[in-house]
Amino acid sequence: MTTPASCCAVSRSRPVIRQQGVALITGLIFMVVLTLIVLASMRGSILEEKMAGNSRSQNLAFQAAEAGLRAGQQALNSPVDPATGPGYFDVGVAPTGVTSTDDWKTYNWASAADPGLVYPNVESVRYVIEKLSLRTGTGGNEDLGYTPQSGNPRDGLYRVTARAVASGGAPVILQSIVNIEQP
Repeated sequence: MTTPASCCAVSRSRPVIRQQGVALITGLIFMVVLTLIVLASMRGSILEEKMAGNSRSQNLAFQAAEAGLRAGQQALNSPVDPATGPGYFDVGVAPTGVTSTDDWKTYNWASAADPGLVYPNVESVRYVIEKLSLRTGTGGNEDLGYTPQSGNPRDGLYRVTARAVASGGAPVILQSIVNIEQP
């Protein structure tokens, strides 16, 4: 009796290999590393966005302070005497609460002249005018290297200080010296 070849053949199946989850652990580690990289790049992007916003606010405040400075200079050149307006300090007079007019951090800017300038994202623009020439001192006008040519009382050197505050809260303060001589 002959038997078919298939009945006596020994089954050669693969041996069962037990998997130990190496692919799963590797995938999880890879995901954690990717998450850390994404979080670091987001933190960097957020920081750069804040820096760009602060730079923009400072630039807006600088431009508004420059416009306030020009408004103060125009007030000096107007036919109206600047001594009659707000934010004017005569020769050698320091504003209330300020020990020196060289220190504008402690000045109450609410009492300064408001040129009425409106800028988006700028809270306030103010300016102050000081008469520098004819101030008290040993040399008088010569302290500043200035000698008035006419006898007009408005002639002299003036310092215009302008301040603008952007929505970020940091103020920008600019100053200029103006020589007024009227015939």
